[in-house]
Amino acid sequence: MKRLWLILLIPLLTGCWDSQNIEELSLVVGMGIDNSKKKDEIMLTQQILVPPGSGVQENQAQLKYKNVTVSAKTLHEAIRDSLLITNTVLTNHQRILLINEDVLKKVPMEAIINQSIRDNNTRRSCLVYLTKRPTKEILGLSDDGEIPSNVIYELKDNVNRTNKILPSLTMGKASSNLQSDGSFAIQAVNIRRGKLILEGAGVINNSKLVGVMNDEDIAALNWLNGNLKGGIIETVQHGKPLSVEVIKRTRRKITTELNGDHLTINVKVGYTGRLSEDWYGQENSFEEAYLKEIERIAEDEVEKDVEKIVYKLQHEYKTGIAGFYRYVEIQHPKFWEKNKQKWDEVFSKADINYDVDLRVIDFGSKGGIK
Repeated sequence: MKRLWLILLIPLLTGCWDSQNIEELSLVVGMGIDNSKKKDEIMLTQQILVPPGSGVQENQAQLKYKNVTVSAKTLHEAIRDSLLITNTVLTNHQRILLINEDVLKKVPMEAIINQSIRDNNTRRSCLVYLTKRPTKEILGLSDDGEIPSNVIYELKDNVNRTNKILPSLTMGKASSNLQSDGSFAIQAVNIRRGKLILEGAGVINNSKLVGVMNDEDIAALNWLNGNLKGGIIETVQHGKPLSVEVIKRTRRKITTELNGDHLTINVKVGYTGRLSEDWYGQENSFEEAYLKEIERIAEDEVEKDVEKIVYKLQHEYKTGIAGFYRYVEIQHPKFWEKNKQKWDEVFSKADINYDVDLRVIDFGSKGGIK
């Protein structure tokens, strides 16, 4: 009987046989990829959490992280070479991947994220960003002692407050886009006045960086592709500034028409908003006619901005990153099957009609006359 009890207790006593102290692990929260000074090599910087009370070096004793940088011919080799410097690396909690734009001028993006997609430990929800500055510099900027990877990761939460942030591009979404039409936009990270900032974006086509966009382009693209979740429409009335805050999208309808092989794309969207600022001295927000005039001015401003980004997409970048191919594929399957290999050419020649219907449903407690 005693032997039986001992046999039953053995599995319980060996339950933690492979446990390891957290201080002995290197938990990666961010990675950056730059060109290396060594020929045909890339430079990998891993941002690793430092447990409280375990200072890395005397001059880094107050930091919550350490950065480990190595060069190698492949990303996987670089990760393994980093083990010559630090403890076992775990990427289960990696939040961001930064790619310097100079890397994408030499290496296809599909190759850059290949190892991360194949690795079972790396999350497909890891966010991917582009950088103009070296990623090593971005990951080395400690903003008020905070971990740079966490600061960048959390900036995405402001997407409901500003229209100058693109929807988050996860590792899984980037891989999916590269496997489908291969064209999409990627949010960029920069340093301005000593602070990390989301600024601008890159245009990826067939795994290559084919152009960059500024913040105004991003806002217009969000209007075009229906990803707008908030933000401000800035415009002018009677020579005075005014702004309308976007509340929510009420509708969106996209139809495509064919005239022979010529494609027309019609985009109609509806949004509600609130008059959030008005410098015009004769303002009377209690009059419906006044609010209608505000709506018309704001609509014209949006349509003008969208027209500019459509021109850039069709004539400068020559790629359809707005995702309209999905509607062509569904609404005209035979045409899509015939032309899907030259979608960028079809998109660049298409007529795109954009119409926004804005309803100002709130103007706060300010009315200039009443």
